[in-house]
Amino acid sequence: MPTLQQLRYLVAVADQLNFSRAAELCNVAQPTLSMQLRSLEERLGAQLVERSRARVSLTPVGRDVARRAREVIDSIEDIREVARRGDPDAPQASLRIGVVQTVGAYVLSVAMPGLRAAWPEMRVNVREERTETLIRQLLEGTFDVILLGEDLRREDVEQAPLITEPLLAVIPADHRLAGQSEIAPADLAGETVLGFDGGPALRRAATRLCSWAGARLARDYEGTTLDTLRQMVAAGMGISLLPALYIRSEVLREQLVVARPLSGAVLTRNLTMVWRRDAPRRQSYTAIAANFRESLNPWHSG
Repeated sequence: MPTLQQLRYLVAVADQLNFSRAAELCNVAQPTLSMQLRSLEERLGAQLVERSRARVSLTPVGRDVARRAREVIDSIEDIREVARRGDPDAPQASLRIGVVQTVGAYVLSVAMPGLRAAWPEMRVNVREERTETLIRQLLEGTFDVILLGEDLRREDVEQAPLITEPLLAVIPADHRLAGQSEIAPADLAGETVLGFDGGPALRRAATRLCSWAGARLARDYEGTTLDTLRQMVAAGMGISLLPALYIRSEVLREQLVVARPLSGAVLTRNLTMVWRRDAPRRQSYTAIAANFRESLNPWHSG
């Protein structure tokens, strides 16, 4: 039978699609990981990984085995969690967080100190992905929880709201609107608004706002990072509507752009933590979400 360690190595390769990174993640030398994977293939009598100089990929059998291996590993962790439940102060051993790219580091930089203070022994692994990838990998068991910038209404997941985050207008420091304390939607007439991928609900709201105000919503840049959008605004390519936490983290120290609140029709998005409805550790995730909410709440400005 395969060993648990071999299954961990296979899952690491499935996640990273790179032997060096997988070995580093497993804290072993790459030759050791490669040797154990070949031994696993021999035990199972099937090729699991396709190796070439250009790329590493899993065979169809390998993907199926990796999915089942992840279930086995999760079951082992669940057994440990059951044993820890006798001690209400026992920390969760590890937490795998998937984060949508437009939430990312600027939210975690606020929330992580509180998480570390509450569970100092917990190992935390974070990875950024697009929303659709996060949801798929959450359901596959790659992540324990994911952070989204929108509500996720599905029957197979549970979600905990963290904060409702307003969007502010970010404009060049020499822009005609830079001297105003706030910007009315009508002030956006004739402007190019650089949109970001904030989810379907926010996209519809931004479209309605720009249509009403007579602004042009440029969707060509929705795949770019918030940092890139900020730099494009500084270069005079348009204005953008960016999340308040990001602005407090990155924009307020910027000299080439300024941020101004929108009056009247305020755009907001809901930061949400999501986990599988059948997750055995969902009680822990509820506590972790509450910890995040407590850390983020002082940053909440409406």
